[in-house]
Amino acid sequence: MERDRAYANVLLDARAKRRRLPLRDRALLTELCYGVLRRRGTIDFLLMQVGDRPLERMDLDVRNLLRLGAYQLFYVTRIPPYAAVDESVRLARRGTAAFVNAVLQTLARRGPLREEELPEDSILRWSVWHSHPRWLVARWLKQLGEAAVELMEANNRVPPVGIVWNPLRGRVDVLEQALARSGAAWEASPWVPHAYRLRHAGRLLTSGEGDRGRFWVMDEAAAIVVRLLDPQPGERVLDVCAGGGGKAMLAADLMEHRGVVKALDINPRALRRLQEARRRLGTSIVHPLSGDAREAAGRFRQWADRVLVDAPCTGLGTVGRRPEIRWHREPGDIPRLAALQEAILEGAAACVRPGGVLVYAVCSHEPEEAGEGIGKFVARHADFALDEAAPGFFRGSRSQFLSRGAVCTWPHRHGTDGFFAVRLRRRAGSGSA
Repeated sequence: MERDRAYANVLLDARAKRRRLPLRDRALLTELCYGVLRRRGTIDFLLMQVGDRPLERMDLDVRNLLRLGAYQLFYVTRIPPYAAVDESVRLARRGTAAFVNAVLQTLARRGPLREEELPEDSILRWSVWHSHPRWLVARWLKQLGEAAVELMEANNRVPPVGIVWNPLRGRVDVLEQALARSGAAWEASPWVPHAYRLRHAGRLLTSGEGDRGRFWVMDEAAAIVVRLLDPQPGERVLDVCAGGGGKAMLAADLMEHRGVVKALDINPRALRRLQEARRRLGTSIVHPLSGDAREAAGRFRQWADRVLVDAPCTGLGTVGRRPEIRWHREPGDIPRLAALQEAILEGAAACVRPGGVLVYAVCSHEPEEAGEGIGKFVARHADFALDEAAPGFFRGSRSQFLSRGAVCTWPHRHGTDGFFAVRLRRRAGSGSA
């Protein structure tokens, strides 16, 4: 992950299947990898206090062995310290074992990081204590004030797994019975009908219930974006950055499987996942298509009643679920991706019929990716305006998601991934975009 910037969830799933790991070992593997990624900033600070060489000058394997050992020493209470050290030394290559042993033994004696040991500089202090890169801490403190600390704390908690019931594969009570049998701790989503939050879900996710299509994995925030789109039976919907297809599948469900959903993506791997999801879930009105969202108008000009743009972004709203993102992203990624989002939005806008709806969403709250881009788009396109008439789903208790015409979900406020989404309507009778 550190060398190639691979996604943790994809890589871990592939390795666990290849090794045919028992559920208990798979759970430990996941905990160790995700735990190190979440706590890397704190662990690295500790290692720098006891080591005799900078971390960046160490061999990558040695550096990660030390991180794994340190994580077990201070964050995994069921592994005895001697076992954490011995296993790390056993895994070290010849010539590095003595060094790994010396560092971890010293670390075990000095104990975990104490708050009084933290640096005085506020940005560095929170960066070390909450294990986020300094540039991101500085940015969030400036934008959010004290709420930035709450956000970082939420990012370091293990989030629940979100799933959504598939009515095409059985009754909802049958799914809930399967949840009870699996031993998972689960609760109904407070925000999304027929969605669930699961903990200790490993047995369910490997039990075959998902393979039988009774549910698909989807965070509540992503589902809320589709609720904002509010697709209706019989309509034509275009999802221009469909990814694995979860939002397209939910759109089809909300349409009572009447109409058509074109699910566009440029990535061959995403299209394979889309085809598999369509087969497994039985969603016949979803049609995966290969294509670049920036050029969607060439095929779908004024075709769609509703267009969903869940644009590629920094993903900084999903740091809790994908902890590697905090270490992979750099400040320059934000303007670079904002430019891509702008181009995708331009291409998708031309696909909306007069009177139709466009929803733009990113799993990030960075201003360049969220409100600023939409403001520029509306200024350029007089035929599009914010649609203040939000669907009924967002009235009542769910109105807490609404902020200045946009929908915002936050890990520390709602217990979901962080999303920004806005709904636009194209003026009836407008010409070509």
